[in-house]
Amino acid sequence: MGRGEETEEERRVADGNSLLFKGPTVVAALVCAVAAAFSYGVGIGIIFAPAYLQGIFLVDLSTGNAPSQGLLNIVGAVIVTLGLAYVISAYLLWSEKHWIKGVYAGIVVSIVGMLESGLDTTFAPGIAAAGMILNVLIVTLLATETWEARRGTAV
Repeated sequence: MGRGEETEEERRVADGNSLLFKGPTVVAALVCAVAAAFSYGVGIGIIFAPAYLQGIFLVDLSTGNAPSQGLLNIVGAVIVTLGLAYVISAYLLWSEKHWIKGVYAGIVVSIVGMLESGLDTTFAPGIAAAGMILNVLIVTLLATETWEARRGTAV
């Protein structure tokens, strides 16, 4: 057998040893970790330093006025809590034992994140757009994993 040729079994073993080939759930776990860092950063920024975000990320498109600090505190707390949910999803998705729970948790957290992003478009369109992209990516990766597992092609 030539150097470039390898058997199906050798390729499957090599693929199984690769971290990123463990499936879209591993990649989704990494994206959940990024979403958690994003959520924590944005949530803490909204709560403690909204003046620095005014005009860059925080813009009230309905009236042009800045949102009240009470509203910003609530939104910031929800975003920080969402970050915690992303951490839990990432942990479950990374686990070889609990990954299926991570799929369900990741989908639910991403749906909640999409709803939060949809509500935030009124006064934080930049943050909302970035959050929506992350959540769509997570759901797409998890749907891919579920589809591959159903077809029997997942490793």
